[in-house]
Amino acid sequence: MPPTRPSKRSPKDFFLLVLALAVPLWALSRFAWVIGSLKVPVTDLLLGFTPLIAATILIVRAEKAKGLISFLKHSVDFRSLARTRWFWIALGLAPLIYALTTLCLRLLGHAGSPVVNWPLLPALAIMMFLLAIGEEAGWTGYLLDPLQRRFGALGASLIIAIPWWLGHIPSIIAIGGTAMDIAWWLPGAIAMRVLMTWLYNGAGQSVLAVILFHTMLNLGRLVSYPVIGTHYDAAYQNTGYVIAFIMAAMIVIHWRKTAYALGATRR
Repeated sequence: MPPTRPSKRSPKDFFLLVLALAVPLWALSRFAWVIGSLKVPVTDLLLGFTPLIAATILIVRAEKAKGLISFLKHSVDFRSLARTRWFWIALGLAPLIYALTTLCLRLLGHAGSPVVNWPLLPALAIMMFLLAIGEEAGWTGYLLDPLQRRFGALGASLIIAIPWWLGHIPSIIAIGGTAMDIAWWLPGAIAMRVLMTWLYNGAGQSVLAVILFHTMLNLGRLVSYPVIGTHYDAAYQNTGYVIAFIMAAMIVIHWRKTAYALGATRR
């Protein structure tokens, strides 16, 4: 079980604190340098750590340094995850989505190949892993359990998906994204949060399972989605969202038949 009990956590305080930390960075995103290989403004690298910072502040306030140390250890608990099949599911789910996306578009005759900077890829993998910790220690490690306790797995996923979706809009605009790009991202965000909740519960409340999935999700775009200007090819990105949404829908149907619908966990 997570070291901080869900009853001691305040989703409202978390959301307000993340918002307070993010607003100045959103304001700067329109002026920020866009990192070419990542296709994001540099402010996104800082935004990625706002959920962790918010969780850290709230946990230290409630449980002091000892509680924070326990919380961080739980967030990267490799030993518990490695003993389950969920370790491999967490690593393989995002590549599966990208492989199915590429296959579907190739069958439909849609061309396009990514340009991969292979020498830089290991450094980018480390960066993506750290950014995933920054996001998921907060969204999943701090916030998910109290929301599941009150609203169930699906309700918690939807509640987290909305601010997660909104939080990416400034950076989408900063790189010239369209209203259609933003609209397509909403079902994508919902699908990804459902998949993350499924991984977290299935792996026995493993935040690391979600971190690994999030890492592979971000890293996989660099080696599977062709780029047009500062954008990923919209056909690839939107098809990937559809595939992820179908997977998420199948999981929700499964939840209705199991204890997952109540936020329970399973090994």
